[in-house]
Parts: sequence; C-alpha cells; structure tokens
Amino acid sequence: MKTSAGLASLLLAFATITVPARAEDANEAVQVRATLELQDGSRLVGVPLEKVLSMKLDFTEANIPLEKIRQCEIRHKDGRVVLNLVNGDRLTGVLALNEFKLETAMGKLSPDLAQIDRMTFSASRGGSLPAGEGEINFGGVNWHGWKMSFAVQGDKLASLPQSRPGFNYGHSGGGRGPYLVSNVGNTDWRDYRIDCVFCVPGIDPAFNPYGLGSDFHDGSIWFHVADAKENWNERGGSLYRLGLGGNGSWTLSCTYNSYCQVPMGYGNPHSDADRKLAAGDGLNPDRVNGNHFRIEVRGQRIQVWVDDRQIADVTDEKMDEPIGGQTLDHGGVAFVGEFDAMIWIKNFSATRL
Repeated sequence: MKTSAGLASLLLAFATITVPARAEDANEAVQVRATLELQDGSRLVGVPLEKVLSMKLDFTEANIPLEKIRQCEIRHKDGRVVLNLVNGDRLTGVLALNEFKLETAMGKLSPDLAQIDRMTFSASRGGSLPAGEGEINFGGVNWHGWKMSFAVQGDKLASLPQSRPGFNYGHSGGGRGPYLVSNVGNTDWRDYRIDCVFCVPGIDPAFNPYGLGSDFHDGSIWFHVADAKENWNERGGSLYRLGLGGNGSWTLSCTYNSYCQVPMGYGNPHSDADRKLAAGDGLNPDRVNGNHFRIEVRGQRIQVWVDDRQIADVTDEKMDEPIGGQTLDHGGVAFVGEFDAMIWIKNFSATRL
C-alpha cells in the first residue's frame, strides 16, 4: 500500500534524525521522566534507563525517542500498545521489550510490561529559563514568599503558619493567604512548561485567625503572570489562573489588573477584564502526597494535566491583545493558598518550549 510505505519512510526518518536545538540549549541534554501506572494501582516515577521505545508496526519497525512520546497505553488483551506522540500523532503496534527499566527513589526497577497499564513521559532541558529574583532558591528558580512565610523542608518548599514579617496581614489589611511567586512580568518566560507536585493540605490550627473549617482546601496555580502585587490594594493581578476547589472542581481563567479598589482591606474588587476559558470537576485532591500538575503554554495554546490526565486544551486568541495596558503573552508563575490555607510544592521544573 503506497500510503503505508510513505508513512514508514517518514517514521524511519523521524526515529533517526535529531531536530536541531536552540543555540542556547545546544549543550543541554534532554532529561526524560517516566510515570508508570501499574495494574495493582501502584505508580512508579523515575528516569528511564533506555532512550527509545522499539516498536513493530504493521508496516515497519521504528525506534521512537522517549522525548517524542507523551503516553504509551498498553492493551493487555491483544498485546498491543498505543503511542500518543507530543506532536499529536498516534501509533499502534507491538513493543520489542518485556520489561521497562527505570531509576527510581527505590533504586533501579524493571516491572514487566504485563504489569503496566500506562506509561507517561515528560522531557525537559535544564536551565533554559531565567531563574529570576527571589530570596528562596528551589527547583531551579528563585521565589518570593508573599503574605506568609515559606521554608524549604526536605524535598518541599512549604508555607509556614505565620505571616511574613513586616507584612500587614489580614482581611482588613493587605491580604490573606500564602503566595509563592517567581518571575513576575519576565518577558523571557513565554512558551514554557511547568511541572510539579502541588498540595493544599488546608488550614493549620496554629494559624487560623478567621476560624475557617478544617475542610477548606482551595488553592490556585498562576502562570503567564504579567503583573502581580503582594498587597491586594495595589493595582496588578494580570495573569492566567488555574483555580482548584477543595471538592475537586477547577476553573481556568484570566484577569487583568485585578485588585481591591479601597485604600486598605478587602472590598470593591475590580479588574479591567476577565475571561473564563474552561471549567470542570472530578479531580481527586491528595491532601497528604499532593497531585502532579503540568501546564504548557505554546503561543496561544494552553494545556493542563493533573495526575497525567489532560483536563484542558484551549486556545486564547486574546492572549496577545492589550487590555488595561497589559498583555498575557508572558510572565512567570505562582502557587497560592486561598485565604489562610497552607500549601507546598516539590519536584518543580520550568522548561522553555
């Protein structure tokens, strides 16, 4: 069949040709991480010890670099797999391996393919985005802790149950909640991926000045933060926001110059514009181990994954349009605990795309 022969040639070329990297990334090795979901409900995360998946298709054989694969679904009934590639292509065939080797926190493991339901891959180049300014270095970037104090605790960067020294904390003051902020307004942060584990464990009894219930777990992740201010009475707040409800609901939205239009305290909330891009529910917040989030921005396209399940894929055609003197085509990131809810992050990485 002519079309199969043409596709076979394309696949062979794809498997053997390396796409030139940006000049700034030429000497940086691609780092691939794999998440394996096992039939017994276990999940393994680590660095693969192989760089390709050798696959037999109906019309050819090919070695597919792991960095080009987003996900591999294993169909145990017929012994075949489905590869979803990062460029949107989809391939079905048989893998030329019986086990998958990777380096994990428990050492080198080699689960049999028969034990694996799904493999998800993420690739990055270290050091490709500016670290920015901030008093805390973590995950390759520098962070500011706003409103509340933060500290590195082992493999986590966590909020502390206390206000930041010198900040007028409170509902009648300059604001509430822990804000972890990096690279606000940085024009070098445009097309990028952020990848991390994020957790909102909730209210700490040692710091609950307004008597919130123990079931309050709302938080949010901000990206393309073109502007933001620590004091909620200062005009700023120009960003995209992934809002996370404690009940598993979520919203994806953006805002321009959001702030409280009063001299002090909460009141008269105002913005120059807002857009709701997507919403849903059904997330399963883990208040102990956190959840794995990945957000990618390429041009006007925004994609969001939670625990390796894609929940949003939208195009915001107004991203480059100035509104209130702001455009949302650039800017860093932030993690937020709503009101007084504690937060932490770990395994953070930011990669230029």
